[in-house]
Amino acid sequence: MLDTIKNFIERLNPDIFVQAPARINLINPLDAVEGDYWMPSVAINGIENPLSTFLYIKKINKKSKICKYKVIKKQQKYEVELDFEEYLVKNIQDLLYHEKSGLKLFYASVYRLLKTNSHYKSVFLNQNIEIGIITTIPKQSGLGGSASIIIAFLYGLVQYFKLEEKDSNYKEAFFPINKDIIAEIAAKVEDKDLKITAGYSDRYIISRGGLCFISYVGKLYHRPIGMEPLAVCDRIDGLYGINQLPIIICYSGVLHDSGLVHEKLRNLYLQKDEIIIQGFLKLAEISWKSRFALMNHDWKLLGKYFQTNTEIMNKIMHHAGFKHGIGLANNFLIDLIKDETDVYAVKLTGAGGGGSVFALVHPGKLDYILKKWQERLRMVIRDENNFKSNFPSYPLELRKQLKNAQFFKTVIDMCGVQKL
Repeated sequence: MLDTIKNFIERLNPDIFVQAPARINLINPLDAVEGDYWMPSVAINGIENPLSTFLYIKKINKKSKICKYKVIKKQQKYEVELDFEEYLVKNIQDLLYHEKSGLKLFYASVYRLLKTNSHYKSVFLNQNIEIGIITTIPKQSGLGGSASIIIAFLYGLVQYFKLEEKDSNYKEAFFPINKDIIAEIAAKVEDKDLKITAGYSDRYIISRGGLCFISYVGKLYHRPIGMEPLAVCDRIDGLYGINQLPIIICYSGVLHDSGLVHEKLRNLYLQKDEIIIQGFLKLAEISWKSRFALMNHDWKLLGKYFQTNTEIMNKIMHHAGFKHGIGLANNFLIDLIKDETDVYAVKLTGAGGGGSVFALVHPGKLDYILKKWQERLRMVIRDENNFKSNFPSYPLELRKQLKNAQFFKTVIDMCGVQKL
């Protein structure tokens, strides 16, 4: 798939070609209230599906436009097809009127960049460009898909218009627009412009790349850029000799709205709800403890912390009013494989209510567990009696919801958002 995408875009002769990865929060979700804590996250690419957003920009003579593409599989071969295209809106007053369109992430990103940097406004308005985007991260999958798209847009525009360096000609540029500032801008796009409750974790790890412990201390209230600390990213994959994490992702195929989940949890946290506060304090404790497990490559101990994470999150989300805790589909997928000997833990990534879970497994058993997990899911979907006898507490309709589940093997993305 990656070769197909690269070859397709390179044939278009782009002036710039960008890739932004997906992510997994290893201890979660502290998203939207992480401003009192620090947490481990990892940027990822998939092995077959690259789990990334790809973007190109090129100069054209005609009116500026944006093209959205999709990747399809035909007879064991991948192809890229145009999904839709439209002319770009350039009037800043009109940009946010597109907040309900299929390109709302793009228009909100353009709006925020225009508000941040006056020089960008002049060069953007005076050039005709074509922007193309492809994302292979499943929609609402809990893998940071929206953040990946926004960061690809921002990084691509910044690189194309050469906005990365501080320019003394305009007052607003009291900082260069580097990867940290792009992460900050991306957070404002969702939180301020699209009114989606979100935190900083996805934005920093996708922007920076690698396996990081990231401190968000002082960032609870989401103040303007420069009025609160930047997050501090401590990159540990190279330091601890971690070239790979032994994990398998299962995307349930059940869509979720992460903003609604984060909004409830954030409101309760800010109201100082005792159960929510205590739950996040426990998550913060296992976050720092997990670093020692990672340092020692002690996957079994890390698995115990992941199991505790799941227990805490089910309790927190029940308390917050989510009837099924982290979600019926997620808990079912965990139950489906958690008792396998070589599985150390299965846990949520993302907000819950749908999206994805991932299994932490014996490093030598990745292919075996992947096959076993797939087979068990196929069996319960195909055989109603098997489902009833082994999972009597789950509703039968769950089988239909899980028919679109997908499994991914991954690698650590070492670069974060980058030019190809």
